Amino acid sequence: MEQPITTENESMLALAASRGDRAALETLLRRNWPWLKGMALSRVYQADLADDILQEVCVKVIDNIHTLKEPERFKPWLATIARREIVNIRRQQAKQNTLLNSRMQQEARSGDEHDPRRDHWPQEACESILAALKRLPEKYQEVFVLKYIKDYSYAEIAETLDIPFTTVQIRLTRGRRMIYDSVQQRLLNSERRQQKE
Repeated sequence: MEQPITTENESMLALAASRGDRAALETLLRRNWPWLKGMALSRVYQADLADDILQEVCVKVIDNIHTLKEPERFKPWLATIARREIVNIRRQQAKQNTLLNSRMQQEARSGDEHDPRRDHWPQEACESILAALKRLPEKYQEVFVLKYIKDYSYAEIAETLDIPFTTVQIRLTRGRRMIYDSVQQRLLNSERRQQKE
């Protein structure tokens, strides 16, 4: 049975994690997941965005746990990482909203309501996503399919693939990033071709 959370045993886990103990790190992340998710949801109000934030936090913690100098201050250290990721996501959202508003205003000014490209964009975007998914390395593809097509939880994916919980989160984050980059590049190339025509 898992020990109750106390400052002492959390500090011991943080010390072990900073020295490379993956099991200790996974336990720490699981224990802190509920309040981290609450913190993210209270800032972005969308479950998907909150999940994106938590996955980025997870990657940052795994990459930087060895830099933790004061194990007794793990929770504040974790909260600082989460706050930075929340700020990053909100900046990205604001930027995307500005670009979207700008594009919509340009389209409204052009008055071209029968642009055939508009009718085909959703299909083109879906095809781009599927093509990007097929190009993912298998280890990213399998977690992506289990999560977004089979609707498995992180724990179910970890059990099914016999990998740690944190590995599931990292692969989903990196897989989504690869798909996003691939789709963006494809759409950008499509726009460039249309501008040349």
